[in-house]
Amino acid sequence: MDDDVVAGTITAIEAQKTNDNRASVFVDGEFAFGVHQDVVVKHGLRVGQTLTPEEQQKVEHDEQYVQAKQRALDYLAHKPRTETEVRRTLRRDEVPEMVIEDVVDRLYELDYLDDASYAEDYVRNRFASKKYGPDRIRRELVERGIDRHIADDAVHDLFADKDLLSVAREHAEKRWARLADEDDPRRRKQKLYRYLRRRGFTSSTISPLIDELEREAPLS
Repeated sequence: MDDDVVAGTITAIEAQKTNDNRASVFVDGEFAFGVHQDVVVKHGLRVGQTLTPEEQQKVEHDEQYVQAKQRALDYLAHKPRTETEVRRTLRRDEVPEMVIEDVVDRLYELDYLDDASYAEDYVRNRFASKKYGPDRIRRELVERGIDRHIADDAVHDLFADKDLLSVAREHAEKRWARLADEDDPRRRKQKLYRYLRRRGFTSSTISPLIDELEREAPLS
């Protein structure tokens, strides 16, 4: 609908041939806009009804809402998503911010969005599949739009009963062996340190581990 839309009278409402869930609305004898049948019902659109510009704007908003909600549901159907990911997707489709707010609110009401549950599942699955350390998993959550406090809580809950040194050691032992050809002890340790940092372990976990490995399997 254009910004310069004027009041007009609905002269026909016809089901669309390609999608009977949608209707074409004719105002003053000319096609004006297409809407979902739910919008027709919500606004009580009928032949002979006069629509003011404000009423037409409300119809447009609800039509955008119906389309945006379906887009979001389709996006969520593949796998769980964060609120931020849903917002980004709708913005790429140029959905107005006011409509996005309404869609997000509705998705929370329907329990299709739950960033706390998403974070818990993500942390658990990521650790099970990759054995990444807390820093790496926390960073990935934040990159997906999870609030830092929610990310911190989810990571803390998972790692509360984990022996980080043992987890890091699994990564370190394999990598240390692959670095056996490095004839410079300092470079060998640096490479292992950077490797473990990328996998999410802190210096306080890495440093003593490297010292242990160096004692157990020094360069000959």
